[in-house]
Amino acid sequence: MSQNKIKPEYILATGAPGSRWSGVVKGIYYSPDINQSDYKKENIFYFRDEDEDEGKKPNHFATYFGAGQKYGVQREEWDKPFKKDSEGIKIIKSHDFAYQLDYLTKYVQPIIIVYRSPIDCFEWWHEAGGWDIKYPNYEHYVDDDMLFLEIENQCAEIQRFLHYNKSHITKCENPYELCDFIDIRYPKDIFSHTKGQYNFYEENDTNCLLYTSPSPRDS
Repeated sequence: MSQNKIKPEYILATGAPGSRWSGVVKGIYYSPDINQSDYKKENIFYFRDEDEDEGKKPNHFATYFGAGQKYGVQREEWDKPFKKDSEGIKIIKSHDFAYQLDYLTKYVQPIIIVYRSPIDCFEWWHEAGGWDIKYPNYEHYVDDDMLFLEIENQCAEIQRFLHYNKSHITKCENPYELCDFIDIRYPKDIFSHTKGQYNFYEENDTNCLLYTSPSPRDS
């Protein structure tokens, strides 16, 4: 980590259901600079049972904030899942942040924004488990029609924000770049996670955008 940069207190993250945003967060969560004290074994979900049997890291993990979850998206909720006096940057992730992006910029914290088309999100969410997903809780989406409407709305809000904040948005091609732009150390397993692919996110049909103020391109 650079010595001349101020370490952020939080990394905010958002993406619609099925955007593969949890996978993007997974790529940096195990950095030595991230606070992992919110990880609880009861709050995990694997897309495939064999992954759990083989000891792989879960696909859904740590804390999700917002509708249907234990913690809300209000600022006073952010620290609650983490152990008192624990160190490291706290990742705060919520689907609901898609509706609050303009407001969230006032905190001057990096925001990871993951985007895929609504239909791709919808189809992947079902491939990843759909209504059988145990964590996080998706019951508040009720049915496929409401889920798809929410995905469309979240994607539209994300696109609007990206359009009007282009000067603060940096596209990241892989977890290495995401770590570099946030200025955190790489997780130990980053190479095995990416298999050395430069365009890792593109190969996984994912768009990872990072909002920062100022943009890391200005440094």
